[in-house]
Amino acid sequence: MPTDLAFRHLHDPIQVRDHAGVGLPFSKGLMATSILATGIETDRAYAIATEIQNTLVERKIKHIASDELDDLAAEILTRRAGASYAQRYRSWKHVSRTGRPVIIALGGAPGVGKSTIATRLAVRLGITRIVTTDTIREVLRTVIPKAVLPELHVSSYEADSDASLGQKVESSFPRQALAVGAATAALSRRLVSERRSAIIEGVHLLPGALTRELSDHEMRPIVIELLLILDDESLHESHLNQRSVHEPTRKGQRHLRHLSTIRTLQTMLRSLASEAKVAEFNAAAPQTLTQFIVDQVVVQVGADAAVKELVR
Repeated sequence: MPTDLAFRHLHDPIQVRDHAGVGLPFSKGLMATSILATGIETDRAYAIATEIQNTLVERKIKHIASDELDDLAAEILTRRAGASYAQRYRSWKHVSRTGRPVIIALGGAPGVGKSTIATRLAVRLGITRIVTTDTIREVLRTVIPKAVLPELHVSSYEADSDASLGQKVESSFPRQALAVGAATAALSRRLVSERRSAIIEGVHLLPGALTRELSDHEMRPIVIELLLILDDESLHESHLNQRSVHEPTRKGQRHLRHLSTIRTLQTMLRSLASEAKVAEFNAAAPQTLTQFIVDQVVVQVGADAAVKELVR
């Protein structure tokens, strides 16, 4: 385990009691990880976690309830970062206690930065599972022959250039996405049934599909769908150039040869997102993405609570 996430045993470890009365030693690393979900910078999160630990030591606190610790964290966050960060911290902690799984779906054309953003989000939100639709497609290829579903056996952006298909990406990509999407939905339902949160990313996520698929699940998952885009074509090209240099196994040069098709695919996905009322997010400036997602989660929880109140 990384040293910053390991329990730091002081001479007399501070015990934090959860709602079930179970006590665990206070961990500065875990506190910093919780604070990262507010969207605050990493160095500031660790500095605030250190201040929280020092405050506990100075006050000679040996035992503290988790709610009281949250109050202290919010107090120091308000002072050091502002009330909005403190409120976001409280809201995320509340969501965590509900036990409702969170599914974050990041769609977007190849090369916009989905994988990188998903990894960073996973660290900030403390979500340990990342699922890629490319992986699911690879599994499907082993069980569905090319003669049955030829679109599945070419890249999403190459479908219009495969002479054996004789079709444009506008007609062939949706069929590929539906096949991969069905398997992705099944996996998502399994994760939700096990109360497991996950980040799912991939070009095959048709906007609105996962929300519809999970809307009737008994676990009442919180589903946040976003379409990541790059408006600037030159920046998109630069992303693919970097991939070809730093990630040669992902075949960035092949992506570059099909940039115009990839841009067409992005236009198609934007249209579908608009119809499904799925928000777009500019992947060129992801600094506020964590805050945006946590706020969307809180809005969903608040909306559900309001509906319950009306039903009463």
